[in-house]
Amino acid sequence: MKGYIMDKDGVSTPLPEFLSWDVCHGMGEPCDWFEVSFIYYSNQLSKLQTACSFRATHDSEVVFSGVIDEYSISIDEKGSVVTLSGRSKAALLLDNELPAQEYAALGNTAAVSAFVSPYGISNVVSGSGVTLSAFSVRTGESAWSALKRFCRYAWKTTPYFAKDGTLILNGRAGNTITVDASEDVSSIAMCDERYGIISDISIRNRVTGASYTSSNAAFAARGGKCHREMTVPKTTGADAVRYTAAYQIAESQRGKKCVKLTLTKQFACFPGDRVSLTASKLGLSGAFTVLSSHCWADSLSAGTIVTLEV
Repeated sequence: MKGYIMDKDGVSTPLPEFLSWDVCHGMGEPCDWFEVSFIYYSNQLSKLQTACSFRATHDSEVVFSGVIDEYSISIDEKGSVVTLSGRSKAALLLDNELPAQEYAALGNTAAVSAFVSPYGISNVVSGSGVTLSAFSVRTGESAWSALKRFCRYAWKTTPYFAKDGTLILNGRAGNTITVDASEDVSSIAMCDERYGIISDISIRNRVTGASYTSSNAAFAARGGKCHREMTVPKTTGADAVRYTAAYQIAESQRGKKCVKLTLTKQFACFPGDRVSLTASKLGLSGAFTVLSSHCWADSLSAGTIVTLEV
């Protein structure tokens, strides 16, 4: 992997060969992140002091683009080393709060102008023709939180930054790779978490008193029992969707059943990609979506840890 640092004017400086690196891509929260280390020379100091962004490539392909949070220099009998770390460009939205605002109608273009563009993010991919009514931003809400709510209500998606720093609003469309656990995987593990999954939920309107109950048939069939009660406010705005039973049940199941693979290949896949997996010893096969990928390399080992949603 090769790395570059850029100052606020976009002037790029190549970094020396890395001693180690960690690059993690996930679903947006917490931020995707990186940490790299390399040999330090005193003439690097001025560049490190003015650097504000980072880009990494692997086999001539960009695999990370983000902001620098910290650098540290360590000098001892073993040598001089710089450790550089930071987050994806989502940090620019997470770190900036918004004033309170009421939008009678909020479409895609207006949402990008209000929540994205002011923070220096220009490469955005989204759909068209999506407008939400009565969308509210509360004082101190982060730009990321407001954007996330907009995408959830408008497209039922979670915004994310692609590996090259492009912001994708209207859903992931990744590649598909084939993995045979007996050949391509050094370790595999599966976790099936039941805690917090809703089996049935009752929704009550606090104004009219009307109520209804919705069930999660698949979870109930497994013997699951986790009842929830929810009171619905009198609202007709964009937030109304979060008060539906289907939304609450779907959210309770998100990321609960996962398979974690350790692949020998560097940067084997990224969130949003699909993995066609055959794992005979585990007794599992099928096509699953990548939730997160963590690629690392140091003097002892290298590989990619991939988490799949089953």
